[in-house]
Amino acid sequence: MLGQKVSYQVDLVTFLATETRAKLAVGCMRIDQVTSLSVTVQGLRGVVHAVRRTILVANRKGGVGKSSIVAAIAVLVAKAGKRVLVIDADPQGNCTQRDLGVRDGDNGKSLAMAIQYGQVLEPVRDVRPGLDVIAGGNLLSLATTIITSSSDHGIDPVANLSTSLTSLVDTEGYDLVLIDSAPGELQLLDVLLEIATWLIVPTKEDEASLDGAEKLAERYLRARKLGAIVELMGMVLFDCDPRATRRNASTFQTVHELLEGTGIAPFKSTIRHDKATSVDARRLHLTPAELATPQRKVEEVSDEDNDEPKKMWSRNPGPLAADHKQLTREVIGRLASGERAKEEA
Repeated sequence: MLGQKVSYQVDLVTFLATETRAKLAVGCMRIDQVTSLSVTVQGLRGVVHAVRRTILVANRKGGVGKSSIVAAIAVLVAKAGKRVLVIDADPQGNCTQRDLGVRDGDNGKSLAMAIQYGQVLEPVRDVRPGLDVIAGGNLLSLATTIITSSSDHGIDPVANLSTSLTSLVDTEGYDLVLIDSAPGELQLLDVLLEIATWLIVPTKEDEASLDGAEKLAERYLRARKLGAIVELMGMVLFDCDPRATRRNASTFQTVHELLEGTGIAPFKSTIRHDKATSVDARRLHLTPAELATPQRKVEEVSDEDNDEPKKMWSRNPGPLAADHKQLTREVIGRLASGERAKEEA
């Protein structure tokens, strides 16, 4: 389906501890037939182009960890020597500015222009070695207006963004694309659901977050009915207390009920509540794994906003960093299994 066969090794688990690699061989993917990461299918709206190995992280509720999870996975995979693209599709631009520390972004202009005109996407390059970012920001609010009135002006935002993203992915050779989405930009969310091939839904344990996940499910099912090929990869519990075993079990039961009939289990990995590390991460524009780097001494950490050394509030970012590493391992494992299943189908 993807044309001439090209075989190459995508080893996204080199950052794992040696003793765990054998157990996680599923995370080592060999992908054939990769000349383009675009996938063409016939949907109810006609031909729809999704971009392979593109993971959308979404929930209709804000503050559930979407940006933090996207940044953490992106940095870990890039650290493994792979090429990663982050698309910040949120007008708040938190993933761009707060999580990854991008100062020279375009406030979402490139992404908005790609949606409206199919213009070339212009990433901020080497935010970390191997990690590029399509910046988010307030100019993305224009995209919602563009999408809403697109049919009146002969604009196809899905085709435009798909063409631009596929061209960028093919040119740059990205191994993984991660999309951070906004909770309230419904029209933009619908476009992203048609572009992505996988969906991850983070949630907190409160009812508002779970309601946001349920509302997202409605848009996901709508996109599938219209011919989108995006598949649910799983739900992940964010900002939880690992010691609250009974409460977590109750939340997992609720998540299982939300996923009933999909054949998808929630991620076993959870992301713990650690306010101090989370504050440090956003203040210093680092992921928990970067904060936990052994050679990073507290007295040597500086805040890029004023260039003065800053003492970290967190005494031990290691446990939160370990949570994100475990989730990344699980995401890569499910990605590998899902791609093999699609190739065998």
